[in-house]
Formats: sequence, C-alpha cells, structure tokens
Amino acid sequence: MTTNKQIFKQNLKMIEIEIFSYCNRVCWFCPNSFIDRRTENKFMSEEDYLDILHQLAEIDYSGEVTYSRYNEPLSNRPVFIEKVKQARTILPNAVLKTNTNGDYITRDYIEELVEVGFNQLWVQQYLGNDEKYDHAEAKSRIEKKIEKLGIPAKKLIDIEGCKIEYDLSYKGMIIHIRARNFELDGSSRGGTVPIADDYQRTQRCTQPTNNMYIDHNGSTMVCCALRSDVPGQESGIMANIKDGKLWDIHMNSNYTPWREHHKEDGPKEGFCKTCRDSVKPSYMEQ
Repeated sequence: MTTNKQIFKQNLKMIEIEIFSYCNRVCWFCPNSFIDRRTENKFMSEEDYLDILHQLAEIDYSGEVTYSRYNEPLSNRPVFIEKVKQARTILPNAVLKTNTNGDYITRDYIEELVEVGFNQLWVQQYLGNDEKYDHAEAKSRIEKKIEKLGIPAKKLIDIEGCKIEYDLSYKGMIIHIRARNFELDGSSRGGTVPIADDYQRTQRCTQPTNNMYIDHNGSTMVCCALRSDVPGQESGIMANIKDGKLWDIHMNSNYTPWREHHKEDGPKEGFCKTCRDSVKPSYMEQ
C-alpha cells in the first residue's frame, strides 16, 4: 500500500516557507496594502523551521525551497543567511530560491548568498507603492540596478506596456530581474486586490497537489494566493505544521475539494474564479 509519505515525495515540487512576516512595501496589488506587515516582524520559530527541513530530508527532497510568501526575505540579512545555511546543510540537493523586491540586493549580498549555496534570485522590480506600471520607468530602474551590481545581463523579454525581463548569472547562481504590468497578468489574491475582477478562470491549477505553502505562524495554505492573516480566507488554511507530519497534512481531507475542483479545465469558482496565476497572459500569445 502506498503511504502518505511516498505520495508526498512523488508529488511535492515546491515548498514555500515564510521565515518571518516583515515586508518593507505596501504595494497596491498585494494584500499588504491593507494588512500591516511593517510595524511588527513575526518570526517562524527555529523549532518549526528545522522540523520542516528535517522532514523534507526524510524524503531526500530535491525540489524547490522558496522563501517568499508575503514578506521580503532579504530584508533581514543575518536571519536569511542563517536559514539558507541550515537548508543547504540539511537538504544538499534542494533548489534554494526566492522572490524579492530587490530593495536590499547588493553585490556583496549576492556574494554571500553564493557562498552559502543559494541557487536562484527572482527579483521583481516594482515602482512606488501606489504607482501603476510604467514601462520606461521600470526599464530604467532595472538597468540602473544591473549597472550597480556590475554583473553581465541578457535581455529576454521587452514588450512595451507589459513586461521586461533580464537574466544574470553570478558564479553559478541564477539572477532573474523582471517588471510586469500587474493589471494585465496579476492575480486578485483571492479577491482582495482590484485586479481581474471580471476574469473567469477555466485553467486547472496544480498548486494544491504539487506545492505546499507555510506561513510564518505555521499555517499551511492551499495555494500562493491565500494567507492566514487575511480575514475571510480561513478556508484556505489546510492545517498547522504542529498538527502532524508534512505528508499527512498534505494528504488530509481539507485539500480534497480544492484538488477535485482542479482535476480538469473548466469554470472555476470561489477564490479561484478571478485568479490568473500560471495563466499565460494574452500579450504573450500574440
């Protein structure tokens, strides 16, 4: 008989761990625009974090470990470096990566991340907290950032009014810098921000099956769009990591209706109705 642990090992592709809550920004397209993540920084306990890593080690995990829920992981350099060190020691084959707003990134920070075995930085270039997308301004800020870092870059995408992306590589670590128009391909984050209010999702989603999202308080969330500190999104909480092993949590009955909802393509309802996550934007199909 196949065990929960075996199924978890087979299916898990990515686990996202929010090691602390703080974010320095209150971007209009993010729930942090109305949930205070700046006044107090709440940390995941050391015990919980290490327990997560050791459980992943039990299944010889080699997938992605990411650190970007709704925080800015690079904002606390000593803590982030220490967490990466621990992960690299316990999970030698995992891909360690994160999204970041890039506000704290420097050449020496990148150097230190390389030294501790970090694999990928995905830098999201934002404008002001209330500013809508401006292609020329976004491009200018990215190019200034690249110049400051002093690392050769290759432009991948440059679509006026939509998106611009660059790839960099430094001593084996991938650095991807991009800016995008959230009004065109952003997500409503469970209906909490004014994006794609009239969108009807029909594409199935693999997040409830292949990913696990853990908030700083230990809450395991069904997908990237929902979070445990947003009122009304409590149904997106699958469990708390203190409730049992990761593989038993991932196979508990709370996940079942979400997985059934996304077994096939077709009109989605509830939090999923206006979600455009992983949906190819129309401007990329032209």
